[in-house]
Amino acid sequence: MAKKYKHSKTTFLRRKPAAEDSPVIVAEIVAKPSPTDLWLHVIALSALTVLCASLYAWTLHFPMVFDDHLYLKNNPLVKDGASFGYLMDLQNFATWPARHGLEPDLATNFILRPVAYATFHLNYVVDEFNPQWWRLFNIVVHLGNAALVYTLIWWLLAQAAMSSLRSGSVYFIALTSALLFVVHPMATESVTYIVQRFTSLGTFFFLLTLVLYFNAFVVSKQVWRWALVAASVVALALGMQTKECAFTAPLIALLIDGLFLRTPWKIAAKRALPLLACMPIIPVLVVLVAWAQNGGVFSWGAAFNITNSKDMPINYWHFLFTQFTVIAEYLRLLVWPVGLNLDPDWPLYRTLFAFPVLLALTFFSALVAGTGWLRQRLHEDARMSLLYVSVLWFLVTVFVSSGLVVLPDLMAEHRAYLPSVGVFVAVACLLDVVRTRARWAMPAIAMVVIGALCIATVQRNEVWRDRISLWEDTAAKSPSKFRVWNNLGVAYGEAARLEEALKCFERAIEAEPQYVTAHMNRTGILNSLGRYQAALDASVHLLKTAPLARQSVDVQCNMGIALIGVGEVEKGESLLREIVSVAPAHRQSHVILGAVYQQQNQLEKALFHWQQAVLISPAEPQLASLIQSTEAQMNLGAGQ
Repeated sequence: MAKKYKHSKTTFLRRKPAAEDSPVIVAEIVAKPSPTDLWLHVIALSALTVLCASLYAWTLHFPMVFDDHLYLKNNPLVKDGASFGYLMDLQNFATWPARHGLEPDLATNFILRPVAYATFHLNYVVDEFNPQWWRLFNIVVHLGNAALVYTLIWWLLAQAAMSSLRSGSVYFIALTSALLFVVHPMATESVTYIVQRFTSLGTFFFLLTLVLYFNAFVVSKQVWRWALVAASVVALALGMQTKECAFTAPLIALLIDGLFLRTPWKIAAKRALPLLACMPIIPVLVVLVAWAQNGGVFSWGAAFNITNSKDMPINYWHFLFTQFTVIAEYLRLLVWPVGLNLDPDWPLYRTLFAFPVLLALTFFSALVAGTGWLRQRLHEDARMSLLYVSVLWFLVTVFVSSGLVVLPDLMAEHRAYLPSVGVFVAVACLLDVVRTRARWAMPAIAMVVIGALCIATVQRNEVWRDRISLWEDTAAKSPSKFRVWNNLGVAYGEAARLEEALKCFERAIEAEPQYVTAHMNRTGILNSLGRYQAALDASVHLLKTAPLARQSVDVQCNMGIALIGVGEVEKGESLLREIVSVAPAHRQSHVILGAVYQQQNQLEKALFHWQQAVLISPAEPQLASLIQSTEAQMNLGAGQ
């Protein structure tokens, strides 16, 4: 017969029969962990390291894709260390991208997530945009998260006052939870997709907060206890300035304390006050950004919709109703990860009484009620308490991005990264219940499942190999989504597959005739193919039918290129000069103006605009060669 888990070699928590307002959990410091415990931890962490490296190390050379370009590679704020002084002039910083023809969300994102951007800037300083170092950082963070999951779950099960688990159950649940987390293919969007370091790093600080917080209550010296609490507060503050998902860490700490460790709620809330006091950080930052971008005028509406789509805003209640079905789909993908999709085409539900919405609500209500009943019915089984808390973990953490505020995309797999911890812990608890009745069968089944997930993760990472494979996969799964066809067209265009790119942009326009970006990209491809009259006609038509297009410097630039192409050089040059006067960071206009001035033998002007283009973004070899030859030509002319 297997022995029960022995506390004699480790620090543990004991229920103290004291006054009602006394802490239920008190520290008892005994001998150090046994050598067996230490070796088991080493083996567990080694297994996690080997698996994580095997699944992700081969992706280090994969190029940046999608928003990696918008938020990282083409984002001047990432390159300039002075950006981190934004608090010195918040209003100017918050509106800087919009005033320079860039995506306004660049400043919003930077102000809300400066810790993540500090790591991006560090990567840039180390080796600019060489993707391998950016990816290595993400992989290490993912591994760190898996290690923290193992540490937190093992600690909770080993220290729970009501725990009567055998030692095998403690290690099995902790390790299985961490293994499922590290190998699940749904994590690829938070690891292989570089910009989603927001999510994985935010999760790291979230988990670190909990590990530090609960360890604070098992140390004997008061000074160390307060030091650990302070460290948990720092970790939480860093997490909240990495991504908004860290907002729920104080609530999860409170739920674990009250529902799992069974500390009276009054006491649990009292000692959670340092964490709870940090929760206003994110709301305050959101209000500040909205204030700065609204000309210094406070508006609750602007703050509440700061992440909503500006072109096609979504009604909050419609978003909320839809998210019930989205959360159900996240859960389905975590249990059965078939159909992973970077940009899913999810329907918007406008009423609470839509059948899918009611079905999702009924399911989650039954899930919470059922696991709560099991906790009460089998109150001596720590696994049932952990199962209940894990279900709440999933629902509470997912609500930040799936209900609390409106986001422009109804669904994104990376939003389930932190909530997935709750699902994996719940699955591990259920597997252990079966394991104790079929001791040898369940570990074998668990290994088969983990092996299957490893294969699925390798296959999913293969999709991320380059832009074309990623968007071909997405287009096959979301064929009616216009943005997907536009992005596939961009990928083909970058690969010089221009005719295929043109067909994709036309497919995007067919799906959404008012989609200005696809019209703009189609015009750009027509210019690249030398079909200047067609490009000019398309530009004129777009400006007549879509008023918003007039605000786009990219649309104006394509029209300027088309004018030059059909021989109306003076008109095209004038339009490009106007663009760089209002949007001096528009690189393509500088490049084209440089070419125009070179043709006119105005070498100083040509050199000026090309040098401006280089300052905005690193030069391609062809542009660098043009600059070098122009400088040589100017020096030769000066010598004569």
